Amino acid sequence: MRKGFLTFMAFISSLWISACNGVFYHPLEQDLYDPKRLELDFSQERIPSEDGITLAAWWFKSIARESHKKLIVHFHGNAENMTSHFMFTAWLTQEGFDVLTFDYRGYGRSSAVPPTRNGLVEDGCAVFRWVQQHPQLKNYPMYVMGQSLGGAVAISSLSHCPAPQARGLVIDSSFSSYRKIARQKLGGFFLTWPLQYPLSFLVSDEWSPIDFIEQLTMKKIFFHSPHDPVVPYNLGKDLYEKAVDPKEWVDVDVHGHTSAFVDPDSPYRAQLVRFLLSH
Repeated sequence: MRKGFLTFMAFISSLWISACNGVFYHPLEQDLYDPKRLELDFSQERIPSEDGITLAAWWFKSIARESHKKLIVHFHGNAENMTSHFMFTAWLTQEGFDVLTFDYRGYGRSSAVPPTRNGLVEDGCAVFRWVQQHPQLKNYPMYVMGQSLGGAVAISSLSHCPAPQARGLVIDSSFSSYRKIARQKLGGFFLTWPLQYPLSFLVSDEWSPIDFIEQLTMKKIFFHSPHDPVVPYNLGKDLYEKAVDPKEWVDVDVHGHTSAFVDPDSPYRAQLVRFLLSH
């Protein structure tokens, strides 16, 4: 009996090791929603990376009567691609902002190579460089918005490739540590609960945002629901606590993950706009 149990646990461990990368990345190549069906002014962009990767991006222009001439760079979450995530931020064009959203390597129409921790940080750096060299956008104050996994990537990218244009950082439903979130997921399943600590150490904590958030001195706002079923609330709060001032925490009184800005009448949309317009 003991030998069979150990064999089973070894099997579970091997599955976990092989799935470590897949836990964080769930890319999809095909388009899901077409922004042409909405009243949006946008252009399709191609952003080169230093390691030969090309990233697909959409630049949504302000459609408000008066533009604030500010750019929001959107780092989306781990599933699907930007064609299902752009609506989290495209509404900001109605408020007078430009929005740039993009796909990481392996996602959507970006280069079809496997996404990696290092690769996604380089993708973030490539986007910042592209903005800094763009004849129009280089003059815009930039605000970086990262949702879920995108929050972790955005923080690491900003620390690795400082962007002088960056005036603010918006983190929505993100986490402090890759290893800790893996441990919590393991602890939520009865078969892996006994091995949550040893198995979690098989997950690298490289580029975990909690190691870099202190380096970012721009103003910051964090949104997280206590009822988030995907990223535990305490891991988002850990990240906030490590951040330096100026910073603001917002409890999102909505069930779900990255749900603060889904409803057009959400009070969190107005709160985000106030943050983006504050000096």
